[in-house]
Amino acid sequence: MHINYYDLTLALQTYTIVLCVVGLFGNINLIIATCRHKSLRTKMGCLIMISTIAHTICLVSELIAVKLKLRFNQTHRDECFRSVIVYMFAMLFQSNLFLMMAVDLFLAVLMPIRHKLWRRGPYLFILCVPPLAFSCIALFIEEVYINHDDLLICTVTLAAPPAVRFWGTLITFSTILLAVMLIFVTAVKVHVNERRSARRILRHSNSLTSNTKCSDAKLLKSLSTLIFVFVCSWSLSILLSHISLYFTKSVAYEIQKYNILLSLPTFCQNFFVTGLRSPRYAKAYLEQLSFLPFVNTKLSHFRNNSSVKSVFV
Repeated sequence: MHINYYDLTLALQTYTIVLCVVGLFGNINLIIATCRHKSLRTKMGCLIMISTIAHTICLVSELIAVKLKLRFNQTHRDECFRSVIVYMFAMLFQSNLFLMMAVDLFLAVLMPIRHKLWRRGPYLFILCVPPLAFSCIALFIEEVYINHDDLLICTVTLAAPPAVRFWGTLITFSTILLAVMLIFVTAVKVHVNERRSARRILRHSNSLTSNTKCSDAKLLKSLSTLIFVFVCSWSLSILLSHISLYFTKSVAYEIQKYNILLSLPTFCQNFFVTGLRSPRYAKAYLEQLSFLPFVNTKLSHFRNNSSVKSVFV
């Protein structure tokens, strides 16, 4: 069977451009909506916006990679590293920020009163320090161990020396595992709180407690969706990159070249997940895009059915 590699290359570049454009459209709308609407600027809402900014940098970097044809030209590892250093920083930052989002949700459920009283600015700064520090340290270590090895293609994963890449993959999956464990513990805590709340409502009919627990449950489901897409796309992409190290060079390069098919959805998901799972975000997006005819019709329908209130982030 004859494979037309030119057609495969064109298909990959087209897929990348289309997904990047769609992702940038969604990400920019999410960032603008969060800046415009105070109701979206909660602690979790701000973390989602920061994550979206990192995703936007990744998408722009992918478009630059398409323009320079980095995935289809031979280069050297040090040159490749310099070409993708901003992309690499944003990718490392966003992957560790997911853990901080899980920590935020855990704290919000475990100690809700204290969590509400903490000042948003310092709190967000503290949560952003670990992923920021990890990204800077990782890039510094890669700079120390970088070499002039020949590369058939240039990708973010290939830019890192093999030894550094191995430990980077191990740390990344450790943070993902920790995030999943935190979400699981939080889910158990929310379930226990809901059962206690149900008994209390039967006795005292306390609707305020019910609303608080409902908010926790919705927040948990939304973050779980983000983590699920993250694990299924970007994490699987990183795992595949690591597995490629154990194949021959020709096979490994082919895996690396088309690995972007898996990782790109991670950088596009925030807008769609928040829009589908949160009426509050959905309303903000509809108002923002009301200049589009079909969106304006949807907004009118949404306003007519606005009796249902959202408690997402």
